[in-house]
Amino acid sequence: MHKVALMMVITGFALFGGCARSPLQADYGHSVLLMTNYQVYDRSTLVSPSVAAVESADPDMINLGVTTMRTQAADRKDVAKPIVLSIGGQGGE
Repeated sequence: MHKVALMMVITGFALFGGCARSPLQADYGHSVLLMTNYQVYDRSTLVSPSVAAVESADPDMINLGVTTMRTQAADRKDVAKPIVLSIGGQGGE
């Protein structure tokens, strides 16, 4: 009976210790915020976004991106279609 009680106590501590939040988990939201802020080149844009055009980029690529976003409308009917996965190179329709 003494061994059973000891095993129950050890199991309880193991479960409690395994489920307890670590200091990293407790500070995760703040860590993500800091990571996002430090990845920004010009931090003043975080509070007041610039209305100026993008500089130092390939104009042809920017024009292609803008044109693609403006002309290709997503067909919402395609979203409801089932996903078909092909494994081993054999199509399945």
